[in-house]
Amino acid sequence: MSEAPVEGGRRVALALEPTAIALLLAAVATQWAHLPDWRLELGRFQALGLVAFAAYALAVARRRQWAALPRGGVFVVITALVLRVALLPVTPTLSDDVYRYAWEGRVLAQGLSPYAHAPADTALAALRDAEVYPLVNHRELSAIYPPFAEAGFALVAKVWYSLLGFKLWVILHDLVLVGVLAWWSARRGGSAWDAIVYAWNPLVVSEYAGSAHHDPTGIVWLVLALALAERRALFSAGSLVAAVMVKLVALPAWPFVARDWPRRVQVVGTLVLVAALAGYAWLTRGPASGLDAYAAYWRHNDALFGPLAALVGESRVRMVALVLIAALGVVLFVKRVASADAVRALLRAGLLLGPVVHPWYLGWVLALECGSPSWAWLALSCTVTLGYGTFAAPAEGRAYHPAGLVRLFEFGVPALIAIGFAITAWMRRRRVRTAA
Repeated sequence: MSEAPVEGGRRVALALEPTAIALLLAAVATQWAHLPDWRLELGRFQALGLVAFAAYALAVARRRQWAALPRGGVFVVITALVLRVALLPVTPTLSDDVYRYAWEGRVLAQGLSPYAHAPADTALAALRDAEVYPLVNHRELSAIYPPFAEAGFALVAKVWYSLLGFKLWVILHDLVLVGVLAWWSARRGGSAWDAIVYAWNPLVVSEYAGSAHHDPTGIVWLVLALALAERRALFSAGSLVAAVMVKLVALPAWPFVARDWPRRVQVVGTLVLVAALAGYAWLTRGPASGLDAYAAYWRHNDALFGPLAALVGESRVRMVALVLIAALGVVLFVKRVASADAVRALLRAGLLLGPVVHPWYLGWVLALECGSPSWAWLALSCTVTLGYGTFAAPAEGRAYHPAGLVRLFEFGVPALIAIGFAITAWMRRRRVRTAA
């Protein structure tokens, strides 16, 4: 919603608020960039993250008041750019996924298939180098990422095969995403300032600009598909196919976005999606399939998956979790919940019920929090870094799995915040009914 511009001293004072917060966030990002190894200095990394989150929370709380300031979208995007550029020099140590991207991109750029050959395959021995190959994770498994993601990796490998090249690839998509969120937030009746919920989030900045996780290359297509579903149906359908072919996490959005398209687009889009998924399934078949391994036994930092496994058994828990998420999807669809809200609810459920909650997964939810952010989920974006360790580098290295008490705090604090807000809302409704 637009507001009348404020004048004089009040306008100056109001403008100083986002400026001061942006400078504080930039200072934290600069300090992060000066840490030689985020994993070895996990305590300092997480302490700086707490400072950044406090500033970020204040920005989210005050963003409605800033709607009267001019050129809010420009300020949001420029600040997002500064935060991300500050982390360009960082060498990822909390995660080694970017080296997997680089390896698979190079394999594909050489005309070979990362689906047919795991990194340890002797057929790829000539491609092994001293900079990337030793840091590739799970070298016994072939590629897990869908074809559109792999095509992006190959493009970067062709143009500029370097860590910096891959980081720029992610950051460029992330900045486009920030711009789209600012535009979409204003179009939906809010203001461009709402985009700070994603754009200035410390977890988003550290995971994508710092550790170079490629999720923004898919999130941007999902947001475009949602934003343009009613006005540009064909582009929306193509965007959603692209999002799914970057990461399958976007797949549950299909029925909710597709219901806003004309029938012809629904039919053609669904056929294209089915063909793309069939091709992906064919590519990832085989005993070294990374996709099969992930689906069958991957587990890390889970929330409700563990208690659910204790209830129904390890052999059935994945299927039960899928059924629960699907049931939620059916309820949301039947009730005709707005597409963005329904997709957000399903992504949240997937994180809570799934076997893996890596910190960078939250970016998919945070991108959809801009309109009406949940403080519980914003809090989780702060506590989820405990998945890396508790203020000290774990002795297990990347094999670290948080203990039950750590995860109880990690997910319990956001849960208590959610309960507190639910009780407050219930009491407010009760007072209104009583007054009536």
